Amino acid sequence: MNMPTSETLLAELATLLDKQQLHELNVRYCMGVDRRDQALLTSLWSESGSIDFGLFKGSARQFCELIALDNPAVRIAHHFASNELFEIQGDIATGQSYVIGTTVNVLEDGSLQDQLAGGRYLDTYIRDNGRWLFASRLFVIDWLHAQNTLADYQSGIAAAAVNGKSSTEDIAYRFYNKR
Repeated sequence: MNMPTSETLLAELATLLDKQQLHELNVRYCMGVDRRDQALLTSLWSESGSIDFGLFKGSARQFCELIALDNPAVRIAHHFASNELFEIQGDIATGQSYVIGTTVNVLEDGSLQDQLAGGRYLDTYIRDNGRWLFASRLFVIDWLHAQNTLADYQSGIAAAAVNGKSSTEDIAYRFYNKR
C-alpha cells in the first residue's frame, strides 16, 4: 500500500479547507437573507456578482439591497442549506446545495400562511484575495408546500423560478457543462 506524499496530503487538505470556506459562505448567505442583513449579504459577493432567484434576476448588489428591505408580507424566513457538492479548479469553483426555505406570510385578509419551499442553488464562486465569494447564483425550485392552500406552480416564485425536474433534463446537467 502506497502512502500519500506530503505534497498530496497538503493538496487534499487545501481542497478540504476551500470546501469548508464555501460551506460557510452558503451558511452566511442563509443567515443574511433570514436576517435581512445587507452588510453581511453584500460582503459575500464579487463586485460583478449576479443572482437569478426567480422573483429577482440581476445584480447581486441590488438583490442585497432589496432583500434587506422590510417586507410586511413576510413575517419570518428560515433557510437551511445542505447536501453541498463543490468542484474547485484553482480560483474558480462551482457548487450545488440543497435548500429548504420556510416563511410565514401575511395574506391580504391578514391571515397567516406557512410556506415551505425546497430547491437547490447552482453557484459559481470566485476566490478574491484568498477569500471565496459568490460570482453567480441560480435558485432552482423543486417543490413548494403552503399550509391551508394548494401549492400552485403557475404563480408566485414557483412560476418565476427555474423549476427542477427529476430526470436528466434538469438544469443542473447543463449548468456544469457550460464551463
